[in-house]
Amino acid sequence: MDRATPAQPPPPATLIGSAPGRPLSIGISPSLDAGRIRAGSEYLYLNRNYPRALAAAGALPLVLPPDAAIEGVLASCDGLVLSGGGDLPESFSDASWSSGDWARAVPGEPEAAERIGWERALLEAFAAAGKPVLGVCFGMQLMNLHFGGTLRLDLRQRPDGIDHGGGGRAARHGLRVAGGSRFFAGLELPAEVNSLHRQGVGDVAPGFTASAWAPDGVVEAIERPGLIGVEWHPEGDGSGPAVYARFVALARAARATT
Repeated sequence: MDRATPAQPPPPATLIGSAPGRPLSIGISPSLDAGRIRAGSEYLYLNRNYPRALAAAGALPLVLPPDAAIEGVLASCDGLVLSGGGDLPESFSDASWSSGDWARAVPGEPEAAERIGWERALLEAFAAAGKPVLGVCFGMQLMNLHFGGTLRLDLRQRPDGIDHGGGGRAARHGLRVAGGSRFFAGLELPAEVNSLHRQGVGDVAPGFTASAWAPDGVVEAIERPGLIGVEWHPEGDGSGPAVYARFVALARAARATT
């Protein structure tokens, strides 16, 4: 009996980029590990809650390695999620950042310079192309720093502060959303959100507005058209369906106009 010739996969151009009928694709930045998971090996890792939340909102989640060319990522993705990660410097414009001294001042593990540089390049490219970006925790802090804001290095040093978790330990706290927020308008959010950060926004970057706060006044969300940052982890609590559905809707609307 003759065997049918196996069907060949379509060329990449029919799977990504501007191929007609392709699914709405959202890229997700993973964390980098250089030898901690397994000595002598480099790994990418990501909490599975991120792709699950995006898939549930109707998007195709794509995990993005830093080896991928920026132009290829931009052509393949309708939006971008910058996931959680390690600690960041107080500013990208001071001497400690350029010298590398910032890494000794943070309360926990400093984020890899490779990841920081890669995600700043991604963020800049997506913002310039008018494609939406959602920064989560570390991702929000990176977004704020990249566009000229500052960071509070260690929220635990504030005597009047509440517990924001961090270092892999989750806490929960209330949330106050600005009445004029464009992103959160009409969203039903739970009374408490899932918090895992020791650092927080200091000065909000020019062009952005703060749109949510914790009970102690720590900024929990920033936004400007197309760029949204949330300090808590919506993919890990009851706010996830609303937040990720709204973000996917932004990506769909942006795709329709490009």
